[in-house]
Amino acid sequence: HGMASSEATVVVEHDDDPRGVRKMKRGGSWVRRTLSAKSLLNILGGALAPRDRSPPRKRHRTFESARRSQSSVASLPVMESAATPVAGAGPFAAAGASSLVVRAALALLAVSAALALASDTGPRASTLLPHGVRATAETWAMKFQWDAAALASSWRALPAAVASDATKRDEYGLLTLDAQCAALRERGRDPLWPLRDPSTIVNDGLDGLGFASAAQLCDAMASLPRTLRVYTHPLGDEEERRYAAARVAPTFNRGYDVEEHVVTNLGPAGPFAEADPAKANAFLIPARPYLERVAAFPNSGRDAQVANTAKLVARVKREDAVAWRVANPGCGRIFVSAHDTGASAARLTDDAVRDRAVFIVSNADVTSDAERDAAVAAWASKSDGHGRDEGTYVRPADRDTESRMDVHKDVSAVCSLSYHLPRDAVAFGAMRPMFLDDDGGDGNGDGARKSAPDGDERPIEMSFRGTIRGGVRERILGHYLSGAVDVEKLRWDLRSNGQVSPRKYMSLMRDSKFCLQVRGTRVQSPRLIEGMLFGCVPVILADGYAPPLSWLLDWSKFSVRLPEIEYERLPEVLEAANWAELHENLRRVVPFFVYHRTPIPGDALWTTALGTQRQIERGEACEGVVGGDETNVERSVVAGEADRGSRRVRKSGRRLMRG
Repeated sequence: HGMASSEATVVVEHDDDPRGVRKMKRGGSWVRRTLSAKSLLNILGGALAPRDRSPPRKRHRTFESARRSQSSVASLPVMESAATPVAGAGPFAAAGASSLVVRAALALLAVSAALALASDTGPRASTLLPHGVRATAETWAMKFQWDAAALASSWRALPAAVASDATKRDEYGLLTLDAQCAALRERGRDPLWPLRDPSTIVNDGLDGLGFASAAQLCDAMASLPRTLRVYTHPLGDEEERRYAAARVAPTFNRGYDVEEHVVTNLGPAGPFAEADPAKANAFLIPARPYLERVAAFPNSGRDAQVANTAKLVARVKREDAVAWRVANPGCGRIFVSAHDTGASAARLTDDAVRDRAVFIVSNADVTSDAERDAAVAAWASKSDGHGRDEGTYVRPADRDTESRMDVHKDVSAVCSLSYHLPRDAVAFGAMRPMFLDDDGGDGNGDGARKSAPDGDERPIEMSFRGTIRGGVRERILGHYLSGAVDVEKLRWDLRSNGQVSPRKYMSLMRDSKFCLQVRGTRVQSPRLIEGMLFGCVPVILADGYAPPLSWLLDWSKFSVRLPEIEYERLPEVLEAANWAELHENLRRVVPFFVYHRTPIPGDALWTTALGTQRQIERGEACEGVVGGDETNVERSVVAGEADRGSRRVRKSGRRLMRG
């Protein structure tokens, strides 16, 4: 798996600069300057020049100082010394940069990273280095820490009660869906999942997609490899080379890495793969919008994303024409995008993709243009208490309606991929998994005992880590970091210092009852899922966000949600919340939100696949659609193939939809 080792950053909602390198610029491109031998000499000479020796920042900062000092994740793409350039992989893959210069630059960064690691406490030796080298080195140092944490996790022992029950659990120590469904069938043990009632009308576009009982969900999951048959259009040689070059870059982004995992395991490497398009009822377009952004660096990633996604779709229509036509005019096409703007790039490719494909997206923002304008107007009419308009903070651009999720056909993705955080959460005692022999106890048969009924086991009431980016987050965190509210008295730990070491990050989530999720430049963040893994109940202030699996689960049973503009009510809302009850339900649903290297029924990949199958079968985007982009002659040729391949699948799917 090309992205499996990518495990190092807490901040992911970067947009125009996917690896944060542009934040290292100080007049022109630092990266290009570094690629010349002369510049290396300048850098080494600059390292000996006097630097600012101001004392380290204090632990508690004011809002204004936090705004000034916020920084994005920085990393440097790996540069290959091959003589033949990789098509579309950007200037770093092209010939012209001396391998000696490349090795020297990487050696300098390695030394810098070592200095950053060695000076994690005490005087910062790395302050001797130029800003760009220092920023990159500190990010690499952070990556080393996260890689070390992932390695240590594999050796870390799980609690004895969990380890003795291993046959019913995954590698993280969580109960598997298969074990819980077997207990339900054999002895009537209800897993008590907080399922969304499909008969309840919410009018959010997701009504009727869920299941009325755990038994129905178990049956649907068991039959999924039969009801969802995915044919994957092949990649072209140029795309293969471009993606291969992008995979070696040290992006280490748990949010965007979801894309590669879902495409790979939903497609030819997964349990739903179908090689014959005539037998398929779903057709996966194998584009990777995030890798397109990475491969284009340091050129405009967004332009490359749009252009190359369009080229890929056009090539598929031309070279895999029979399979493309079999999918018409149905709603069975699938497009995956964990990147913020990937969905908007896909919508520019083809009407059939734009209007009828199921988009599996992390940026699950359902905000319409009218809702965006109304939100901006509402904020503009609200004073911040210091004589400033909210409109100076909240702008239309803070809600990206170009990438809007269509709830009538799309699926919200679980937006964090980590193969060690779920295990660490159990090993550290932050997540106490459920047991089959009780109703929520600790494995000793004490089903009535709650995990922490009075909350004393978690000294922090609410926490936040990340950057202050985006008008809504700037305004809300600004209010609480400016001293307007005594957050220490509330036992809140809110900081905007971006990157956090794995030790500090996991300790914070383990000690927090509630974890704050505020809209940034986009609605989603991997911190939402990662806090849940550690038993931290999410508090969501992100209007228009359709959380992952909200078609299946009742999020009100394990989270707190508040309209963005009512942020000042947070203290009273948290005081009224029943944390013990929310936490107990959170323990029950966590296994649905984890990915595995090899996906298993009921995990994030399988549940996302089930949501995709439900949307395809519902077919709301195809109601009234006749034909497609093929001619009448072509349609008559492939009609028999499509009917033979989909009739059985559709019949089975409709039976499941009726429950």
